[in-house]
Amino acid sequence: MDISELRDRVYSLPVLENKMSDLQRELNRAHDEVSALLRQYERERGDVERLEKESLSSFLLKLAGKYEDKLEREQREEISAKLAYDRAAIRLESLTRDRDMLGLRIGELRADERRYQAELSNRRAELGSLTGQNADHYAELEKQRKAIIAQITEIREAISAAARAKATALSAQESLKSAQGWATYDAFTRGGIISHIAKYSHIDSAEQNFSVLSSQLRDLKTELGDVNGMSAGRLSEISSTQRAVDFWFDNIFTDLSVRGQIIDNAEQLGRLLCGIDTTESVLNAKLRECETELAANRRAEETLLVSL
Repeated sequence: MDISELRDRVYSLPVLENKMSDLQRELNRAHDEVSALLRQYERERGDVERLEKESLSSFLLKLAGKYEDKLEREQREEISAKLAYDRAAIRLESLTRDRDMLGLRIGELRADERRYQAELSNRRAELGSLTGQNADHYAELEKQRKAIIAQITEIREAISAAARAKATALSAQESLKSAQGWATYDAFTRGGIISHIAKYSHIDSAEQNFSVLSSQLRDLKTELGDVNGMSAGRLSEISSTQRAVDFWFDNIFTDLSVRGQIIDNAEQLGRLLCGIDTTESVLNAKLRECETELAANRRAEETLLVSL
């Protein structure tokens, strides 16, 4: 790797270090959220366990004919707390993985920076020969190059974020397609426990993907905000899958309701994927434009150095 390539890599280091700082702050917030939601889930689970252990209050509720209603409410609250905790835990895991990967990249670039500084020290005499207009011209080219490389780094980060979100959305789409098939069978043939298990297995898979996707969309919007002229556009958040209702009331109407929710989520995913495709196209066009500018900048620098 020659000194020009080293320099270009080193110029991306400040951008990535800033991202690491932002990521670490987000990771700290996510860790706090997971801890709080775990405590909430454990409280809700404890409420259910206390009811199921035939406490005095549960005995009195039975006498009043309200025990089943109370237990059902507590179980619903437990499920809701568990889902919230699972989503936050998935977010924390994703952020931790991103931080570790970014740390590896920064470590490699810092090694490149040391090599670059060592090479520069060997060329100070040559660089010191630039004076007057030549010196001003070189300084301007250097300033332009730093700005271009910083923008290229931001664009590539946004492209990577878009690719991650797209892969997760496609996986969720596949899960919903399978869930819809089982939900249709369940609703119109009055399927039994096997179809219930199959349907909710795919819904659970989609739910996990939605949790990851929600986190990835937030990351993508943040990355797009760092790219000149870009906005989130059509990258709207998608709602979570509806679940559990036909566990509690197993009849044709709620089966159809779950099926309708699955179809609605699938349609939202389709629109989201179109938005990601459009975003990727715009980002790739911007990347090509910046790479053209960088090539022109390098040619100008070479012309200057050759003229000395």
